[in-house]
Amino acid sequence: MRVKNVYIDECKIGDVLAKDIYNHNGILVVTEKTQLNEYIIRKLKSLDIIELCVYENDPDQNKTAYQHKYQEVAEKYDENISAIKEVITDLAVGKPLDYTKIEQASENLYEEIDEKTHIIRCLSTVKNFDQYTFHHSVNVALYSMLIAKWLYLPEEKIRDAIKTGLLHDMGKSLIPIEILNKNARLTDEEYLTMKKHPMYGYNMAKDLAHVSDEILDGILMHHEREDGTGYPFGIGGDEITLYAKIIALADVYDALTSERVYKKRITPFETFSIIEKTGLRHFDIKIMMTFLHNIASYYIGSEVIMDNGKHGTVVYVTPHNISLPIIKVDDKYIDMSKEKNIKIIELIG
Repeated sequence: MRVKNVYIDECKIGDVLAKDIYNHNGILVVTEKTQLNEYIIRKLKSLDIIELCVYENDPDQNKTAYQHKYQEVAEKYDENISAIKEVITDLAVGKPLDYTKIEQASENLYEEIDEKTHIIRCLSTVKNFDQYTFHHSVNVALYSMLIAKWLYLPEEKIRDAIKTGLLHDMGKSLIPIEILNKNARLTDEEYLTMKKHPMYGYNMAKDLAHVSDEILDGILMHHEREDGTGYPFGIGGDEITLYAKIIALADVYDALTSERVYKKRITPFETFSIIEKTGLRHFDIKIMMTFLHNIASYYIGSEVIMDNGKHGTVVYVTPHNISLPIIKVDDKYIDMSKEKNIKIIELIG
C-alpha cells in the first residue's frame, strides 16, 4: 500500500499509521497499523508531533488489506502449531527430535517479523487449553522474535532466538502427562520432576548438527532468574546467557496471558503490573523494559470488558504507566491511573 506524510492537523479519525511514532525521548507511543482516534490525535498534538506517515488508501481499502494480511499470518501461525505438535508428539513416543521441522517453523515465523500487529493479535486470541503445550512453544518463539527485534539484535541472533523459543520446552515431552496437566498445585516431588525438563530438552538437542551452544544454553537456562532463585543451577546475572534471558521473559508473559487447565488467563495489563512488581528480581532489566514499552502500545484498539460489566476500547497506553491504559466506554474516556476502582477483566479483541 502507498503511504504519505501528513501534518497532524490534516489527520483524520480512521487514518492508519504507516510508521511507528516515538516521542522526543525515543519512547514508542503509537505503533504502525494503529487506526487513529480522537484521543490519539489529541495526544500526539500534546507531544508536539508535527508530521505523521499514514496509508494513502481509503479506510475501507485499508480494512480489507488488513484483514487479508491478518488471515495470512493466522494461517501460517496454525501451520506452525501443527508442525510443533508433530515434533512434540513424536518425542513423547521416543522418536528423536526432528530439527528440520524446527528450522522450517523458525523460518516461517521469521518471514512475518514485520507484521507485529498481526502477530500480537494471533497471540492474544483465546486458545484451547488442552493444546497449550503446542501453542506455548510457538508463542514463546514469537515473543522472543519480537524482543530480539526490539533489542536490535542482528538477523542471525533473531533467528536463533526463535529456534530457542521453539525448543525451550521440548523436554516436557518426557514429563508424565498427569503432572503436566494436573488441575491443582504440584507436590514437592512432582515439582522436582517438572524442574528436570530444561535438562531433558538440552540432552535432546545437544548432539544435533547446527544447534549452537548459545541455543543449548537458552534451553537449559530459561528458568534461571537474575537473583539466582531459578533452576536448574541457581545462577544469576551475567551467568545467564542472552537467549535464556529472552526466553525467560517470553515464557512467563505467555503463561500469564494464556488459559491453562488450572487457571484463567489474565489480561496483558494485569500482566504488565505483575512483571513490573516482580520482574526486577527475575528478569534482565534492559530486556524487560524493552519488551514492556514496545508491546504495550499494540493493545491500542483492543476491546475489553470492565468489572462493572461494560465494554470499552483501549484508546491509548501511557508509556510511563502501561498497566493502566485510557479506555473509552460509551462516550467517556476513563484514565485508569486516576479511576483505580475500575478494572479490566478480559481482553476480547
